[in-house]
Amino acid sequence: MKKKALLFPLISLLAIPFALADISNTLYSVWWKILSLGNLSFLEMSDGSIVSAFVRLMIWLLMFTLFFAVIRGNKDTAPMKYFTKGQTMVVAAIIATISAVFMPSDVLMATGGTWATIISLILIGGPIIGLGYLLTKIPGEGEETRGTVLLKIAICFILLWILTAMKYHLGGLGGYY
Repeated sequence: MKKKALLFPLISLLAIPFALADISNTLYSVWWKILSLGNLSFLEMSDGSIVSAFVRLMIWLLMFTLFFAVIRGNKDTAPMKYFTKGQTMVVAAIIATISAVFMPSDVLMATGGTWATIISLILIGGPIIGLGYLLTKIPGEGEETRGTVLLKIAICFILLWILTAMKYHLGGLGGYY
């Protein structure tokens, strides 16, 4: 009986947006709120400040995690095993906060740019290297058939498409096309 009593208020709450005169406008504004979270425009700061603040937060999280893991460690090999878990969290948070607050913005931007470059090279280079490796290893130890030749041609077209897309986007970054 209690389930039926809760069902009506729940359905009523879920039906409220449909009672509004313009549901598409409501959904549109919700969508743009979600997008503003993604591009950090809800902070209402300049683009450089937003990126700097976001990178500073990410550096803080990374340093806190690393310091906590090193200080806490394994019970047998922990460098400071006399700390409790709470004390370890406080020490790691203080060290990470001091490091992140006093790190210059230029260093933050260089760190973020370096990691972005490394990850993008892995994401772009990984498939290219993998497909190139497949081209050399197919058909294995047997002789080539029409199917393996067709597969190699398909892999070559995929590689050509990836490299053409990279050339277009990297050319746009360099200021020439």
